Amino acid sequence: MRMLVRMAGVALLLALPASQAFSQIPFYQGKQLKVLVGFPPGGGSDLFARVIADGLARHIEGKPAVVVQNQPGAGSVIAMNNYANRVARDGMTVLSGTGQLLIRLLLGLDGARAKISDLQALVATPMGRITYASPASGIKSVKDVLNPREPLILGVPEVISTIDAVLGLTVLKVKFRSVTGYPGKSDVRLALLRNETNIDSQATPIFEQSVRPTMKDLQAIPLFAQGFMDGDRLARDPAAPDVPSVGEAYREIHGVDPSGPEWDSYKAVARAIGNGGKILMIHSDAPPEARTALKRGIDAMIKDPEYLKVAESVLEGYGFTTGESLEANIAAIGRIDAASIAWLQELLTREFRMKFH
Repeated sequence: MRMLVRMAGVALLLALPASQAFSQIPFYQGKQLKVLVGFPPGGGSDLFARVIADGLARHIEGKPAVVVQNQPGAGSVIAMNNYANRVARDGMTVLSGTGQLLIRLLLGLDGARAKISDLQALVATPMGRITYASPASGIKSVKDVLNPREPLILGVPEVISTIDAVLGLTVLKVKFRSVTGYPGKSDVRLALLRNETNIDSQATPIFEQSVRPTMKDLQAIPLFAQGFMDGDRLARDPAAPDVPSVGEAYREIHGVDPSGPEWDSYKAVARAIGNGGKILMIHSDAPPEARTALKRGIDAMIKDPEYLKVAESVLEGYGFTTGESLEANIAAIGRIDAASIAWLQELLTREFRMKFH
């Protein structure tokens, strides 16, 4: 009798479709998940990738091995091109990128061989930025930016990494000169302290920890925050609530609300690099089972108090964005109108000799 029952059970299992018969086996069980990151080890984007990898290893059903692979170069464009065009779309590799990467794709930056639609965002953490001036410029508040005591000079390590300040100053109708060639954002901050430049922008956490303390010695005057998009409205940075957004600064200077293609371009950029910040993505056509498993693991991850304590080093007070809110934000980035894209391309070509395809 026992033998008959066993045989009947085997027969029933064999009669089921393979997807049902093995539905209880987690997709990632016994597998290795790779997190590809387009920056060198040690930086903020690399730290984000490694903290995310730790969370995925803890919470994806099946407990796969999760490893981080660095492929730096061209502001993560090299890694993105590799991911979009060479990496198998089997769900075994995810891409850790940034909102700046999305801007490169949106603009069609020369060398970027992918589209936003090639990628599906899984989880992100926003990132604010603050633009500030040296008191040597004669600026005491944002109202003074149109009439500084000396010509305004913005240090630019790489254009897209400083696009918040470039566009913010442009929207405000400020005359300034950009000086390129600095290795990184920390070098630009030091250049301002040496009076080589007098305008800079830094991530809000860096501003709060390393720049704001110098305000006691009159070495930093905050002008505006990049802000975050709330629907079609630019909101203040919650991590710097005393610093006006670019829109508020414009009203204070000009007495009216900003408008036109430059303002639409600014909001699109703020949505990408502000709301987007650092983003974990997967091929949009990866197996549904892989995407479902990752989303479930991420949902569990961001509800785990112990993990969130570990993740504080990359969250920097902003928290995670997932689900419909994240997907709606990415979709909105892709809907920027052609006139705004053309305006932004023309500006970057004229001022920085950037090329687009």
